[in-house]
Amino acid sequence: MAASGDAFPAATSRPRLITSLFTLSFLAISGVSLWLMRLEPMSKGAFAAYMAEVDARALPDGTPLETRYTGIRAVDWALTHFAATFLPGIAGADGGVRLQQSYLLLQFGTVVGLLAVEASRVKNRWRVLSFTSTFAFFYQLLGGAVICPIWFAAYTLTSARKAYFLRGRAVSSSRAKALVPAMVLGYIIPTLALYVPYADIVTTQYVIAFWQFAPMIVELLVFLFLALLTASPPASPRTPAPGSESGDMKYLRRLYRVLFVTAALDHIATMGAILTSTSPQLGLCHTFLPSWERRMLGSSQAIHWVFQWDLYGIFGSALVWCLHEVCDLRRLLGARGIVRPVLALALVCAGAVALGPGSALAAMLYWREEELALLDGRLNGRAKAA
Repeated sequence: MAASGDAFPAATSRPRLITSLFTLSFLAISGVSLWLMRLEPMSKGAFAAYMAEVDARALPDGTPLETRYTGIRAVDWALTHFAATFLPGIAGADGGVRLQQSYLLLQFGTVVGLLAVEASRVKNRWRVLSFTSTFAFFYQLLGGAVICPIWFAAYTLTSARKAYFLRGRAVSSSRAKALVPAMVLGYIIPTLALYVPYADIVTTQYVIAFWQFAPMIVELLVFLFLALLTASPPASPRTPAPGSESGDMKYLRRLYRVLFVTAALDHIATMGAILTSTSPQLGLCHTFLPSWERRMLGSSQAIHWVFQWDLYGIFGSALVWCLHEVCDLRRLLGARGIVRPVLALALVCAGAVALGPGSALAAMLYWREEELALLDGRLNGRAKAA
């Protein structure tokens, strides 16, 4: 997969046309997602039943919605809305709604991990990519399909100039070491906790409210573990060669493996439930294909519509970003040593079908990290030779 030493080119800035095309693609996905998830269904009255339940502070069966979580009125108002949004997929009667929602949230863990890694790179410190909590706040509010493409667009613009790659890919080893426990404790376990059958619906609503902060808790836990871990020497601007288990690479590989396995197991369990069930609610079409007619049947189906498009917007933009990264690595490492973009796209799509989009993205991140380490090694070698 890697370029030979003779074929290794000098790092160059990305052509402006390519940067513009990818940036516009991400912004288009964000805009279309906002229209499909929010604006269009709202204009058609699809959320009327949902809004009536929130206003009445009660579900259709009379179950009251919790309205007090923090004592801060604005926060409690938002958390009540979130509880009403997530309850159909957690405690509702429609198995397909539950299955799709849990699938989305566990697959999304890979995206949370990606944002955490990029925020941790030394070269991104105090840049827009480092403010993961800000992005998390808005994607919890508006949807990942609306905000994640904006993050990908920000990455595209930030990484356009060759100076971005000349600064290396380093993550401090202590911060890299903190990423795995932070992801497991801050995101994966809270997500699994959503689907535990609690004794009462009030407890379920409190767990939903807590989960809304999970992506931000990941960042908080990283800082906490950094304080607890034994201080390590600062990361050098260059990193170990591919295959090395020293430095940050050991921990980043471990993170990508955890994300891959989590998403793969979720995909296998979800597909197994669909393929072995005779219930129409657990059919592939009902679970994953948005329906203009079904969304008008009540709040549960309207929210299901939102989560379905959220899945496609998030991982549609992630797929475009994977193509973007392959193009970048071909430019930086040489076209002869990197898989062709069309073939890479086909491999990622095949991986998404076989093991889930989160697993395909995690595999891509693992491969990308190896290639970035190779790039660092080559650039470091040239600097020494000069």
